[in-house]
Amino acid sequence: MPRFVSERDFLFFQHINREIVVDVVDVEVVLYKIIHEVVNVNIYGESLTKPRYRGISLNALIKYPKTQPAAEGFGYDTNQPGVEFRFVRKILEDVDVYPDVGDIIKYNENYYEIDNTNEIQLVAGRPEYNHNIICETHLTRKSGLNIEETHT
Repeated sequence: MPRFVSERDFLFFQHINREIVVDVVDVEVVLYKIIHEVVNVNIYGESLTKPRYRGISLNALIKYPKTQPAAEGFGYDTNQPGVEFRFVRKILEDVDVYPDVGDIIKYNENYYEIDNTNEIQLVAGRPEYNHNIICETHLTRKSGLNIEETHT
């Protein structure tokens, strides 16, 4: 992509990204943020309980890796490497939320914990044109989470 991208071009790209993610792909995930103010950490910076805010519904693009069969012991098992969730930065700014390491994403009745966030998705190599956030996750068990589902 050329370096001669104007503000108007970037806003057009943002509009197209939002339209694709929200209207065309339309995959909804729920983000559960950790309540940092009430987390009791020990001297190592660890905590046994991590209370979370109520979930926020967001639209995202999801990149599933291929599952890999593994022969261990008495049969085959499948390993699934981490799933990537890609969020449009402008959508996150509109709802005033930002995914952090340790937050939980619910998708397809599974829960994924965020291991890493990558923000460096620049248009035309310019830092002011940063357009999305990629969250690298791993599948986690619901039993270890402090999440209460609301059924309506």
